[in-house]
Amino acid sequence: MEYCTTIGADVSDRTTKICVMTKAEGGERRIVLETTCATTKAGFEEAFSKFDRSWPVVFETGTHCRWMDVLFRKMGFKTLVANPGKIASITKSNTKNDRNDARELARLAIADPAMLHPVFLRDEPYQQMLRFHHARNILISQRTQAINQIRGFAKSMGYRIECPSTKKFHEQGKAGWPAELEECAWPLMGVIKTINLKIKAYDKLIARLAGEPEFKEMVERVRAVYGINIVGSTVFVAAIGGRPDRFGHTRDVGAYLGMIPKQDQSGDTDRQLHITHAGAKIVRKVLVECANVVMKENAKDTDLKLKGLRIAMHGGKIGVKKAKVAVARGLAVTMLALLQHPEEDYVPLSEEGKKGFERYRAEMEYLTMRKASRKAKRVA
Repeated sequence: MEYCTTIGADVSDRTTKICVMTKAEGGERRIVLETTCATTKAGFEEAFSKFDRSWPVVFETGTHCRWMDVLFRKMGFKTLVANPGKIASITKSNTKNDRNDARELARLAIADPAMLHPVFLRDEPYQQMLRFHHARNILISQRTQAINQIRGFAKSMGYRIECPSTKKFHEQGKAGWPAELEECAWPLMGVIKTINLKIKAYDKLIARLAGEPEFKEMVERVRAVYGINIVGSTVFVAAIGGRPDRFGHTRDVGAYLGMIPKQDQSGDTDRQLHITHAGAKIVRKVLVECANVVMKENAKDTDLKLKGLRIAMHGGKIGVKKAKVAVARGLAVTMLALLQHPEEDYVPLSEEGKKGFERYRAEMEYLTMRKASRKAKRVA
């Protein structure tokens, strides 16, 4: 859609620079008005009350973008929420300041709104679910840090703590601990116990929200995928905003979650780069954890496990990492396909997959025998 007049708003924590730009005859851009207002609801209502509601408001994603989007829509404006990571004319400008950024947003919206790479803002229930996951992840990181520190204290004193479970780490007794270790590390055990209780509380919040109408049907549907638990299913449904129909093709979800390689191709040069890391980091983290479950040695055979094993076998030194990301991406594609086609059944292992596992195990057996033979020759 083309616009003749747009409102660019560069938002900072306290103030917002506003630029109203119009397209004059001949295509020339002309600034109609530039002003500053407070980054508050009252400030925006006062400043924007004078503007025509047919003029779209353009601003970037950030801390304030959600409540701003709701406010402007209530006032009758159309909003365009730009992706700042894809607007090089702003992020890499040599004259970057709030006024110029507001002008550039307004100018791009007039030229071609697609150049703003508009983002989709989730509805509040889905964003609240992601907040729960973010808070839970912070607690898990703190627990891991505390446990690692206690283990480090013990190793430096020549003592090893034998407790593989993080959930039950705080339940072990201190009998046999060196006195120095008990004095400096035991108070942390109470902290770990408290963190575990908080994590359980967030698990209950996540489960309760997953039972709401917005989530229940979709969460139950994607939990059919092997390796996906309540955490993986809820974070995925929240990430796509409960809108599987937004994706034209199921493979598009991989790009949306930042799990496809970057591209840098020119002529005969095509560099192999890392994944883009676009989208929410928490979603990639959880999906990779689910991929770990799928690729465990004692996990049941699935098509995705076979795919991961083959990539790990032929991927060189970083083959395992590549395999986990590929399996995580495959889990996301599979979940989206189930949501887009609710009438189809989930088949974890196809007939072709069964044959593939037979070939894979035969190949692994051959490689093992070949390796043992070479080792025997070296010894001889």
